Amino acid sequence: MRTRSAFAVIAVFALSGVSSARADEAGFSSYGLGGSAFGAGVTPPPGTYLTVGSGFYSGKIGRAVTLGNVTLNAGARVDFFQAFINGLYVPDRKILGGNFGLAVTIPTGHISMRANVSAPPLPPVERETAGWGLGDITTRAQLGWQSGEFAHTAYVQVVAPSGRYEVGFKPDIGLNRPGIDTGWSFTWTEKTSKLQFNGTVGVTFNFENTATDYQSGTDFHFEWAIGREVCTGLVIGVAGYDYRQLTGDSGTGAVLGPFEGSVDAIGPALTYTTLVDKTPVILSARFYQEFNADKRWEGNSTMVSGTVKF
Repeated sequence: MRTRSAFAVIAVFALSGVSSARADEAGFSSYGLGGSAFGAGVTPPPGTYLTVGSGFYSGKIGRAVTLGNVTLNAGARVDFFQAFINGLYVPDRKILGGNFGLAVTIPTGHISMRANVSAPPLPPVERETAGWGLGDITTRAQLGWQSGEFAHTAYVQVVAPSGRYEVGFKPDIGLNRPGIDTGWSFTWTEKTSKLQFNGTVGVTFNFENTATDYQSGTDFHFEWAIGREVCTGLVIGVAGYDYRQLTGDSGTGAVLGPFEGSVDAIGPALTYTTLVDKTPVILSARFYQEFNADKRWEGNSTMVSGTVKF
């Protein structure tokens, strides 16, 4: 009985360890990986654009925890659904020869997490949590240029810690840490073959989560997409991303040390551009399978979105 009680106490700490054993606090970047694919470098013509979309991510993480003579197998799983609305305004005025755009993204979502610890022959200990909430609102400024078949855009986006957040093993939709992401995107279309090449390279600067005294490190991300226009307006191909944490986590809340996480992903992608009653409409979909994850969730995600110009 005493052994079982001790195991239960140890398991609580191990479960907390699993929750913390992910580089970047909570194991998620404040920049939405995979959000940039076909048309990444294009800043559209002047006008007002509305995008609605959704995504689903399912991932897991596991580790062995040794406490004294006891080795515990600890693991966690997350299922995260997110819906968002994005508004982009491009004024009819050039800046430095390019089109300036200002965008705001408001997300909401549902997260379900389950963590468990096992040390056979003792029964496993599990914890679960789930809930809905508002996500962190993002504001983005961009400046884009186009020369023939090559378009490129420089951007800066700011993440406001506005989402649902509680300290502990809670269904947090927000990360409770401000962030600034800056980067450059390009799109090049080869006219003869109708091949399209896209890329986005960026760096995310995270600020401290004051509720936990956790300072997430600086992140690097590279997203890419290669496709071919198989018929008018329809581009089909493959997309992926590479994420690397450049500096380790710090602060008194980083109890497991200066983790530096990384992950890669690849999957099919498509986009379709058409006119609906003379109104431009863009539909897109993509699926990513992650691999080579280190100190971070590893799973898969599906994203769909639609954009209309007013």
